[in-house]
Amino acid sequence: MSKWIYSIFIAYLLLGIYVLVVAMRIPLLGISVDTTSQKPVITEFYYSTWAQQNNIEKGDLLLTIDGIPAENVRSIQLDSIVRSAKELTFMKTNGDFHSVKVKHKDNPEEFYLQIIFPLFYFVLSLGVAIYLWQRNKDNQLTSLLTLFLLTCSLTYISCGASSRGNLIGEAVISIGIVLCILLFIHFLQFYFRYLHLEWPYLNTKQLYFLLLFIPCCNFIMRINSDFRVITALIYLAIFAVLVLYAIYILLTSYLRTKLAKIRLITIAFITPFLPFLLFFVIPEILGQNPILHAEVAALFLLFIPFSFIFIQVNERLFDIEYQLSRLRYYSTLAFFSALILTTGITILVIDTLSIIQITSVFILIFLVIIASFYIKEQLDFKYRKIIFSSTGNYVHNLYAAVNRMGKAKDQQELLEQFKYEITEKLGTTAFTITTLTEDVPISRGEVNIVNNMTHLLLHDSGEEKIMLIIRHALQKEELLWLELLALYVSMFIDNLKLIEDLISEIRLMKDSNDTQLPWLDKLLWNIIEKEKSILAQELHDTILQEQLHLGRELDVIASSPIIKKDKVLDIREQLLNASKDLREYCENLSPPLLDTFGLQIALKKLIQKVKIRADFLLNAQIERVQFQDATLHLVVYRLVQELLNNAIKHAEATEVSLKLQVINCGFILQYEDNGIGCDIEDLMQSSASMGINGIRERVRAFNGDITITSSHNEGMQIFIQIQEDVESYD
Repeated sequence: MSKWIYSIFIAYLLLGIYVLVVAMRIPLLGISVDTTSQKPVITEFYYSTWAQQNNIEKGDLLLTIDGIPAENVRSIQLDSIVRSAKELTFMKTNGDFHSVKVKHKDNPEEFYLQIIFPLFYFVLSLGVAIYLWQRNKDNQLTSLLTLFLLTCSLTYISCGASSRGNLIGEAVISIGIVLCILLFIHFLQFYFRYLHLEWPYLNTKQLYFLLLFIPCCNFIMRINSDFRVITALIYLAIFAVLVLYAIYILLTSYLRTKLAKIRLITIAFITPFLPFLLFFVIPEILGQNPILHAEVAALFLLFIPFSFIFIQVNERLFDIEYQLSRLRYYSTLAFFSALILTTGITILVIDTLSIIQITSVFILIFLVIIASFYIKEQLDFKYRKIIFSSTGNYVHNLYAAVNRMGKAKDQQELLEQFKYEITEKLGTTAFTITTLTEDVPISRGEVNIVNNMTHLLLHDSGEEKIMLIIRHALQKEELLWLELLALYVSMFIDNLKLIEDLISEIRLMKDSNDTQLPWLDKLLWNIIEKEKSILAQELHDTILQEQLHLGRELDVIASSPIIKKDKVLDIREQLLNASKDLREYCENLSPPLLDTFGLQIALKKLIQKVKIRADFLLNAQIERVQFQDATLHLVVYRLVQELLNNAIKHAEATEVSLKLQVINCGFILQYEDNGIGCDIEDLMQSSASMGINGIRERVRAFNGDITITSSHNEGMQIFIQIQEDVESYD
C-alpha cells in the first residue's frame, strides 16, 4: 500500500505541476467568434471587463492569434472560440487595426481564478493528504480519504489546462469529476463497515464501471468534434447523479443512526459540493446560463481540505461536538475579520476590483485567517506552558526542570540535579548548597538577601537544614523561578524521606522475620471497618426495615379477634422475599458456588440472575479458567459482578456483551454495551464512578491493565487483562 501511495503522490505532483504550468504559460481569453463569413467576427466575451479595458468590442474582426491567421487556429475551427493567446490582432468596424498583448496581470479575474486559487488548493490539498496519510499509513480508510482529496484537487486545478484545450487537462478533469465522488462513496462504505453499520446501498465496485464510459466518450469526441458538448453534459450529469446519491446515503444514514460522526461527514461533503452542483452543474445540464461561472462555483471546493481534515480514521473521529463548536467559533471570528479587511481593500481600490475579485479576496482572507487560528492553536498547545518575559522563558523552564528532578531516586541525586538547573538557567556557578544543624533566621522556602548574597532555605527537618547560598543578587523573575523550584525540591525531599523510611521499615521487618507492621494493620483495620459500616447501613435500610414492618403487621393480627388467612399468607410472602434478599447479600459477600463448584458455574449462576433482573439482552461467553492464585477466581467474579451491576443501574442499554477469555497465565475480560455512554472525565467526578473506580482499583491491585472507552450515546467498552505472577509460585 505504501508504494502505491508514494506513486500516487508523485503522479499527483507531476500532473499538478504540468497542468498549472499549462495554465500559467498562456492567459485564458474565452472570446467567442462567428465564422460564417470569411474572417472570424467577435460575438461574445468571457471576461468582458478585460475586453472593455483593451477596447475590444463585439463586431470587431479578428485577424491573427499569436501571429497565426485566426481562421487557421484549431479552437476556432472546432468550437468557434479563442481559448487562449499571448497576442491578438483585430480590425475595428471603422477600419482601424489594433494589437493587444495579453498578460495575466492585466486580467486579475483570470489570474486569481485560473492561477492563484488552483495553486493554493494544490498545495493545501497535498499538505492535508500527507498529514492524514502519515497518521494512519496502513489504514484503508485513510488511503481512500487521501485519494479523494488528491483527486478533487487535481480535477480542480486541471480546469485551467482543460479550458485552454490541453488534452491531458481534459482527460484529467473528465476522469476526476467522476472518480472523486466514487472514491468518497467507497470511503463511506468502508467507514460504515468500521462503525459496524449496515450498508443497504449499492456496492461501490459496481459504480466504478461508470469510469468505462469516459474513455469511450473521449474517443468519440476526438473522432467527431460535434460530440464535444454532449460529452461534457454526460460528464456533468454523471457527476450530479453521484453527488445526489452520496447526499442521499449520508442523509438517510444519519436519520437512521443519529450518529454525530455521520452528521459531520454530511456537513463536510454538502458544504463544498452542493453549491457547485446548484450554481453551475444543474443549470448547465438544463441548458440554462449558470448562476456562477465554473471557476467561481468551484471556489466552494476549497472547503474540502478544511472539512475533511477533521476526519481521522485512527480509532474514531475527533471529538465531533468539540470540533464543530471550535470551527463555528473560528469561522465567526474569521468571517467578521475578513469582512472588515475586504471592505478596507475595496474602499482603497474600488475602481479596479470587480465583484468576483472582491469575493475572491474575501474567501482567500477568510481561509487564511481560519488556517492561522488553527496554526496558532497548535503552537499554543506545544508551548502552552511558556510565558514570555523580558529575561526569558522561566515558567517553561520551571516545568521542564521539575520533570527532570522528579526522576531522582535519592536526595543526593535530587540536589545534584538542582545544582544543574541553577547553573543552566541562572548562568552562574557562584553558589553552594550546605547542610546546617543550627537554627537559621528564615523559614523553609523563604529568600533572604544579605550583603548582596541570596540565601534560601530548601529544607528543614528540625535536626537538619539544607541551605542554598548564591553569592550575588538575582532579578525578580529569577527569584520567582528559584522560589517555585525550591518549593518543589522541598516537597521532593519530604517524599524521598518518607519513601526511605518506609523501605527501611520493610527491610527491618524482613530481616527480623516480623510480619507485624502497625501502619499496615491500621490501614487494613480501617478498610474492614468501612466495609462493615457500608454493609450494616445496607442491611438496616432494607431487610431490617422490612422485618420491623412485618413485626408491626403481626402485632395487628395478634390483637385482632379474627385472623385472616390472606393477611398471614401475604406476610409469609414478604418474609420469604426478605430471606431471599438476605441470601443475595450473603452470596455477594461470599459466593457459595465459587468455592463449591468453581468459577465458571458461579458466573453462569450470576448471569442467569442478571438476565432475569435486567431489561437488556445479555450475550455472555465464559471460558473455563484456572489460576494458581485462588484469589484471582474471586477477582474475576467480582469484576463480572460489578460490570453487570453497572450495566443494570447506569447503562440504559438494550444489548450487553461479556467475554471471558483465557490467555497464557491470565485472562482477558471484555465488556461492551450500546447504552447512553458517558464522558469518562465527567464520570470520574460523579457518584456513578464508584463502581468504575472499584473495578479500576481491583485491576491495578493485581498489576492488570484496564482500558475504558465511551462517549455520549455511543455505549461503553471496557477491556481488562490480568496475568498472575507465576514466578512467586515456583
